[in-house]
Amino acid sequence: MLFGVETPSAAELTGWRKYFNSYTTQGRRNYVLATYGILVVSAAAFLMHRQNREEKQTSASTA
Repeated sequence: MLFGVETPSAAELTGWRKYFNSYTTQGRRNYVLATYGILVVSAAAFLMHRQNREEKQTSASTA
């Protein structure tokens, strides 16, 4: 109990709150995995976009 707030039981956690919460270790782990996943996808999209732009510039300069 932190500041008078009681943690909900497992039966009270429904929907996405069951998988993403700050009360259980599994819920915290899921937040971390989701955050890392978003960072990896963002980095991959950035690198793919950058590589595509470099290919267009080199093909334009050789033509």
